[in-house]
Amino acid sequence: MLRVDWSTEDGLSGSHELEPSGRFVVARRMALPEQQLVAVEEIAGSAYVFVRLPYVSDPAVVVTATAAYPVLHRGQRANGAILEVRSPGSDPASPEPGQTWSLTSSGTVLDLRYPAFSLTATLTFDVPGPVDDGTGTVQLGVETFEHDDTWLVAAIAVALSPEHGVVGHAELKRAFAAWRGIDEPSDGSFDRNVLRPALDRRAIELPGPRLNKIHYLVERCRRTGEFPPQVLADVRAHLPHS
Repeated sequence: MLRVDWSTEDGLSGSHELEPSGRFVVARRMALPEQQLVAVEEIAGSAYVFVRLPYVSDPAVVVTATAAYPVLHRGQRANGAILEVRSPGSDPASPEPGQTWSLTSSGTVLDLRYPAFSLTATLTFDVPGPVDDGTGTVQLGVETFEHDDTWLVAAIAVALSPEHGVVGHAELKRAFAAWRGIDEPSDGSFDRNVLRPALDRRAIELPGPRLNKIHYLVERCRRTGEFPPQVLADVRAHLPHS
């Protein structure tokens, strides 16, 4: 269980308890009424803080609860924004745009600051084991997201896709089944139970029902830098070779 307690400099605040795979998201929503800077929504076990400012990225910050350590992804571009991560007893650290970290210290505080808006969030959770790294953060590795199909299939899709294209549906389906050690699912089952949830997790809406889901998934993951190069290399090393 991950608990997120957040507040803004204007006095707005909220608390959310997230089960594994639930997310805390800060993102842009320019469709808010002109007099409303911030809106809060809880959708399918995730908590969203929407901000009506053009320089807030979509998403700016995503914290995902897992069965182990929460995972922080910075989608926020520079745009005058500062994101600091402060673990108890440690100096602040600043993820780069596109970077993904596993947070290993309960009580970690996130400070997200813009010229006209700031948000502070405190993350508390049960620590599964001892941590050797003194910074309270470690780079995301395969073991962090392997338990979650929606993260795993996206990582495999990006890792297998050529630089200017995407992996084929059949090849991705085979690789996913081999990794999981299961029988290869039917096309319909794979799309419904694996690909579609991976798109929904990232709030990707296809403009038509028959479009290539893998293309949209890979494009989004590349655009947001969801998986750092070392993670993709690790995924390729773990993939069964045919």
